[in-house]
Amino acid sequence: MIKLPDSWLVIGTKSLVGSRFLELSEGNITAIDSDELDVTSEQQVEEVLANFPGEFVINFAGITDVEGVEKTRPNDSSNQEKLDQNVAYKVNVLGTRYIARACKKFGKFPIFISTGFVFDGKNGPYSEEDQVASDPNDVSWYAWTKVLAEKEILDVNHLNIRISYPYRSEFAGKGDFARNFLNLYDGVVKGEREWYPIFTDQILTPTFIDDLPQAVARLIDGGGKGTYHITSPLPVTPYEFCCELLKVARGVDSPENLVPKGTLMEFQNSHQGLAKKPLHGGEKIDKIQSLGFTPTAWKEGIVKAFG
Repeated sequence: MIKLPDSWLVIGTKSLVGSRFLELSEGNITAIDSDELDVTSEQQVEEVLANFPGEFVINFAGITDVEGVEKTRPNDSSNQEKLDQNVAYKVNVLGTRYIARACKKFGKFPIFISTGFVFDGKNGPYSEEDQVASDPNDVSWYAWTKVLAEKEILDVNHLNIRISYPYRSEFAGKGDFARNFLNLYDGVVKGEREWYPIFTDQILTPTFIDDLPQAVARLIDGGGKGTYHITSPLPVTPYEFCCELLKVARGVDSPENLVPKGTLMEFQNSHQGLAKKPLHGGEKIDKIQSLGFTPTAWKEGIVKAFG
């Protein structure tokens, strides 16, 4: 357990990442979820923040179903009327705006969770200072809402933590980068599913979710502000990750003989309607390392979660 300093308001506590943050943290914590707070209501956000006596507010509320969000992409991303009707825009962008404004108004310090998907994946791995995507057509609609969300907090004293392909040992609410592979394998073994090709050309740096409480505590203690990446210090392809995961979690001796290979480039070319994912992505973690914290490397994370 990580002891958090001062008092905390944790928003989005039933989410994949937020629930684990809450499980691993202790201290004076007020937990609130979407059934108690609609972050798209500025009035509700202000009321909650006005009555919260502590200093720190961390927001895990978000629409993160990348493929589901892609189906809602507006034809004209500059049409504000259409944007205001888009669920992902309302939660990810307006929710961030309202929390940031309320924190500024009532003297709170907000921490936001963003994603490595904000980069277009052409020249990764990326540092915190690298340019995020500037064209909504270069990234998924989910990613674009997070690009816009990051702009909402620029004039507020804050922390913005980017994670990427998060995973944890178990969670009933939804799958994640690691457990989706395990569910696929288990389905194949039972004869309920068939293998699909796993990408060998995509570069990414997945986040072991258990790192977040310690990283956040270290950032607060060290006076960290602005954007930080909390991802594996070592890059990996989905294929390499999947094979290592099957060795550790399912005892498969030679997963390379079992797992079919494919490429993200070919997949995206043949599935134009699906969400774009960064090809040469990954995030650099030098900035958080300078404060004395090194996130868990992907192989170590697999052992910690499933070994």
